[in-house]
Amino acid sequence: MTNGPAAYQPPFSRIARPASALRCRKRHTSTFWKNRLSERGLPVGPWLQSLKQAVLEGRLDDHLIRIDGAAASDGRLEPLGSLRDLLTVAAGQKIAYVTDVVDTPANRAAALVQNADILFIEAAFAGADAALARERAHLTTTAAGEIAREANVRRVEPFHFSPRYALEQERMLTEVTTAFENPTPDAKT
Repeated sequence: MTNGPAAYQPPFSRIARPASALRCRKRHTSTFWKNRLSERGLPVGPWLQSLKQAVLEGRLDDHLIRIDGAAASDGRLEPLGSLRDLLTVAAGQKIAYVTDVVDTPANRAAALVQNADILFIEAAFAGADAALARERAHLTTTAAGEIAREANVRRVEPFHFSPRYALEQERMLTEVTTAFENPTPDAKT
């Protein structure tokens, strides 16, 4: 083992120049239900942050939350279990972006885009122009759709179409969608 920094292994490879790929994820999204607060006569205030933190930390139902902010509830302690329904917490959205990559087995297996909610991915060339795409180190519409499907993304947003398809955007989008939605595009349904 060395004391130096770990070697960086880019998630995607490209012939001749580096590829661009990134992923970002919001940790969580939380929503307070004002109607439920109102029904119980509970105030909106800083105490809601304590409630949210307790839920995110996985505290037990008997954990006490101090409700501050209104004369009727000033300093009142309530068990977390009786307050949980005031808040909904959901996983944050995962967004991935891929451009300037060649269609290789390694790029198709990249964990970076796995299970993304939205994948923005280049689709520079039509599926029929795979040889040209490989020569220019770009993806085809078919490869973009297949990568999105194989990575189990929820939604694919293709971009970076070659100018040669300027009047064929609908065709390019259809090719990506077909490859994304159908494991075998040639299969008869």
